[in-house]
Amino acid sequence: RLVRDGPRIEYRIAGEPIRVWRQTPDGVELRELYPADRRMVVYAPGDLRTLDKVPDWAQLAGLVDPALRARLNSTGDSAAFAQPLARYRGADAQGKHAELDWLPTPGLPARYCTGKPDSRKCSGGDAIRLQGLTQIPAPQAFTPLDGLLEIDSADLGDMEMDAFVHGLSHAEHPAH
Repeated sequence: RLVRDGPRIEYRIAGEPIRVWRQTPDGVELRELYPADRRMVVYAPGDLRTLDKVPDWAQLAGLVDPALRARLNSTGDSAAFAQPLARYRGADAQGKHAELDWLPTPGLPARYCTGKPDSRKCSGGDAIRLQGLTQIPAPQAFTPLDGLLEIDSADLGDMEMDAFVHGLSHAEHPAH
């Protein structure tokens, strides 16, 4: 699930922490939420720069690299989710066949896939398929932060004895 408003984007992916990206005056901040543990790990803009993990805001918001959309050829228009849809086809930067059905109004892909080079079908690559499109007022849409203990990512190294932090160090951690 993707939830977003102007300065905030939230990703909810099964089996992963909830990731909330936020634009601040200093850059982009990441909050990884662990509601079951009542914790959140905060990566300040400077921490993300130090880790060389500063995301492209347009790609975070739209799920697809804007440069990829620019390199694909327009192949016509259609509609999906009661919205106009633009179809693009071509090759991604690695030469793989790419298909993108783009919803310009919400700025999201209805369908995106990459496949083997020169293939007519998308197979053996990445795929995104929009399941639904719903507008909900932001206060109701985002995960509440109340009651979550905030941990600065810079302090994680000093907390190795904490059971929660110890579990983080053994898990796949995208900000590291």
